[in-house]
Amino acid sequence: MKTNPFTSSVFETSWSKHFNEDKTLMSFDFLEGVRFIKDKPNGIYVNAGRNLTKGLYYSLNYDKQDYKGKTFLIYDVPSYFDVEDFNAPSHSSLRIKRVFQYQGFLMDITSFNNQDEYINSQFSSKNRREFRSNQRRLETCFDIDYAFIHEAMPKEEFNVLFEQFYALLSRRFADKQTNYHHLSSKKWNYYKELVYNMLKKKQASLLVISNAKTPIGITLNFHSEDILFEAITVFDPDYYKFSIGKTSIIKLLEWCFEHNYRISDFSKGDFDYKHKWSNLAYDFEYHILYDSKSILSVLRAQYAIAYYKLKLYLRRKKINELYRKYRFYLKGGGKEKEDRAYNNYTFEKLNSFEPSDNHELIDFKSESFRFLTQFVYTFLFANPEPLENVKVYKRIDALEFVISGSKKAQKIIFS
Repeated sequence: MKTNPFTSSVFETSWSKHFNEDKTLMSFDFLEGVRFIKDKPNGIYVNAGRNLTKGLYYSLNYDKQDYKGKTFLIYDVPSYFDVEDFNAPSHSSLRIKRVFQYQGFLMDITSFNNQDEYINSQFSSKNRREFRSNQRRLETCFDIDYAFIHEAMPKEEFNVLFEQFYALLSRRFADKQTNYHHLSSKKWNYYKELVYNMLKKKQASLLVISNAKTPIGITLNFHSEDILFEAITVFDPDYYKFSIGKTSIIKLLEWCFEHNYRISDFSKGDFDYKHKWSNLAYDFEYHILYDSKSILSVLRAQYAIAYYKLKLYLRRKKINELYRKYRFYLKGGGKEKEDRAYNNYTFEKLNSFEPSDNHELIDFKSESFRFLTQFVYTFLFANPEPLENVKVYKRIDALEFVISGSKKAQKIIFS
């Protein structure tokens, strides 16, 4: 890999500023491609970026011996990066242990001519019709715009977009009642600075799907010369029926083919959509390099191996999911779940509707009626027409609403 974004000067400078007190990163002659910090609690040298990268590549020079007495940890080495097999000569005391941590997924599009060929290879004709139908419905009902930002942008515009990105993520994980570590102020400030600077170098991009200029889906990507790494993605849950996530993947595929990329990498995280869209699963490993003639180096390596094997075991038992939910509640996230009072409701289809004196026209887009948005959009999905054709009425003497389109209507009764 010629241009790994996660070992670029922009990435390392931003990460070091936010997580390493701007201290100088360390290089070693025996290992090329990665720089390190020394982890104070355990004395292990850890790659710059720690686990905030999406993949590291390195090579070893067995003639150099500045590994002596030291232990090194390299997070997130994808198996498809083809790091050379470890082959230390007999006189060398350098050793390596590889610890599996995650499975990753990617779309290798090298042997395909366009996105349609790739999609045809992955999905049935029924699925493909569904993708096209969902996108048509989305564009029929809303004022949809697609933007792929892969260059410098004015700071004011970027700040607004990143605030919208944060708001979408915050709402998404509040709905899931799960703590999302990237939303901590420290990490988000880091991402904000990093992405702004990497856009200038075309090492990052943002796919933005907007309705009437308001983002409803954002995907943050990082770039090597021919690999697109999808880092963080989020969609407004009000639009869930329209499957914006599938449309975004298709848009990313289109871009990759247009710009001669060979891989679109979903990275770590085991989700159903990755299994369906990817044509290659691979391993994320942590590589631990140590001096076999140094007792302290061996002990540190054994500690790291045991620690990450334990983390993997706990992750497989889904303890990490319970922990994130606990963190969410600990920070007060469980006190008020949005629209909790409107969980119980029934629907009634109406062949026709004429408002009576007992109905009032409401602005369902206002904050006080925000809980209705998803119901309105679900109605639109089933009865596609422009949003401006839809009106919502409230019964004055009951918690009862009618969503009325140009041809059909639906009553919602909350209990």
